[in-house]
Amino acid sequence: MLSIYAGSDTGRVRKTNQDYYDYKILGEELAFAVLCDGMGGQNGGHVAAEKATGFVAEALARDLRSGMTESSLRNVMQSAIAGANALVYDIACKDAKLAGMGTTLIAAVFDAGHVFIASVGDSRAYYIPASGEEVQLTKDHTVVQMLLDIGEIDREQAQRHPQRHYITRAVGVASTVEADYLEHPMQPGDMILLCSDGLYHYVEAGSLADLVRESVAAKSVDNLINLANQAGGADNISAVVMCWESGDIAGTRPQQ
Repeated sequence: MLSIYAGSDTGRVRKTNQDYYDYKILGEELAFAVLCDGMGGQNGGHVAAEKATGFVAEALARDLRSGMTESSLRNVMQSAIAGANALVYDIACKDAKLAGMGTTLIAAVFDAGHVFIASVGDSRAYYIPASGEEVQLTKDHTVVQMLLDIGEIDREQAQRHPQRHYITRAVGVASTVEADYLEHPMQPGDMILLCSDGLYHYVEAGSLADLVRESVAAKSVDNLINLANQAGGADNISAVVMCWESGDIAGTRPQQ
């Protein structure tokens, strides 16, 4: 059985919440979740995240089918994200008050024992096995990540770098956008966490797995949100946990 638990909070500093999420369980072995973290001022970030989340969720709910080939599933996700980008970009071009707005986007589709991830920006997806530590699946599209890649800074420096919130890729800021895609196998008892940076900046590496297991046991992500708020809550906080509960039997993915 698939279960999804999600929540969002403004945090203790921001006046508005520019994070949005949506999800839907479409069948015994088919579900999706999408999370966006808006940017571009009080109004712009809100609009960008809401519109992108709604467009992608509607497209995935309409077009996903059990047993799709990996290439077909990826095409559905690509089309949804391209459409969301065009929508947000068009709105921004027509309204000077919203010029330059954009949003991160992280989407996950679970199908027959595999999860497929698409990402733009610095919202993240983590894989949490039934036992063991979490594994970050996505790579941030940020200035800090670029500096890490070329060896100019190390992980410790990245945590306090003044440009750690500067993203290099977002939905809606240009006429086209390129998302990263990946696939990861899942076993019964495994979980996927989608979250905004308002959560992961306040969690020590290696501690997320136990926290997510607590969320699943409680059927709520309140513990994750409370942790970020207790650490200062300087940003909006959002989390979506997808859990493939033990006892399910995965189907076989069709060949390409």
